[in-house]
Amino acid sequence: MGRVFLVFVFAVTAVACQPGALTATAKPATPESISIQPGDVSGLQRCSASGDVAAVLRNEKAQNPLAYDLDATEWEQWRFQGASDAYLAVYGRTSADCDAVSNSGTGAPTGGLMVGLIVQFKTEAIAARTYGSNSTLLGFGPRDIAFIRLVGGSLMTGSDTGLGPRSVIGSGTVPGSTYDLAFWQNKLFNSFLIAYDLPSTDAQVAANDVNHRIR
Repeated sequence: MGRVFLVFVFAVTAVACQPGALTATAKPATPESISIQPGDVSGLQRCSASGDVAAVLRNEKAQNPLAYDLDATEWEQWRFQGASDAYLAVYGRTSADCDAVSNSGTGAPTGGLMVGLIVQFKTEAIAARTYGSNSTLLGFGPRDIAFIRLVGGSLMTGSDTGLGPRSVIGSGTVPGSTYDLAFWQNKLFNSFLIAYDLPSTDAQVAANDVNHRIR
């Protein structure tokens, strides 16, 4: 038995020494795999509004045709510019917060909400170009940055954000509510994150976690 064991050990060692042997191949990153995950947002629950862009548009078409017409047109424009996929992730502290982003909701969360959108492009160059164009998709875009400026909030751009040279983070408050945002481009992806009535550190942690998953 000892000799058999030694032969087995030798065989395993020989195979392990071969280039690439027993090495798991990392799966390509996708908007869904990069997007906000439950471990990024302690104390929040995933909302049913989450899904890929096709599912989001299908839901809007059935429940909110006006929103669908706008978002579907914008998505076609993004696809024409080189976008290949997108994923929306929504997390709320309570079910009422999740309802705030539904078609029948008020749009005003009361306990805390975090929403993230990841858009994938065919090439890194297209992703960088589209980030610079400040296009809007599913409500994310330049008006969010304009809102932070309007309420006298703070904005930081570039590498100091910790999210790369093409990035902006910001925060602002209005009576009764706080807002934190992060928009950035990394490799094939443009990422958007907005947090309502949550600690700024929670938004920063989630944005950093998303960014670390981009490879």
